[in-house]
Amino acid sequence: MIVKVEGPEKFGNESYVELFNSILLDIGITRHVEAVKFIIKPSDPFFLISVKTRKAAGKIRITEIAEISQGKDGTHINIIDENYAPSLISLLWQLYGRDRIEQLSRLEILCKGIDEKEILEIAIDRGEELRKKVLDALWRLLPEGFKVRYDLSSESVITILATEYEMKEEWKRLAEEVHAEMEVLDVQGASL
Repeated sequence: MIVKVEGPEKFGNESYVELFNSILLDIGITRHVEAVKFIIKPSDPFFLISVKTRKAAGKIRITEIAEISQGKDGTHINIIDENYAPSLISLLWQLYGRDRIEQLSRLEILCKGIDEKEILEIAIDRGEELRKKVLDALWRLLPEGFKVRYDLSSESVITILATEYEMKEEWKRLAEEVHAEMEVLDVQGASL
């Protein structure tokens, strides 16, 4: 992973990189991040982070992450890859409503009155799953109190600019420049 930090304080810069790496490890997406660029300006104050990810390969079918069986009361799902548990339960709630989806335990779900054949058609978009995890990492990393935000997002790059005061146009332009730079970055032998 290529990392670049622009900030006035060496210790602070290193701390953000260390914290970011720890968050990525915790979420389990370290190998999916190709490059990250931080611009930290406490004097203005603003915090900018831009992340370039590898492309996530297509969709994953429910049968690849869970065992499905038909019961009298509906379809039972036993999740075998817990990395997808939050996404799967969220998708099921979205498709069928919370009243028809019961989470029996952390990895067991009952889909009330829903046929097994219908459940077998479900697939989770890996790209969307990765985006959610990257956003989760970024929200954890942003300085507390920096509630005014400007976000940019494309297929493989997410950029967030945050401040605790009014967002300035020049900062937005900087975020757009960094975002565009990250989009065209060829990580093979490149540096930021």
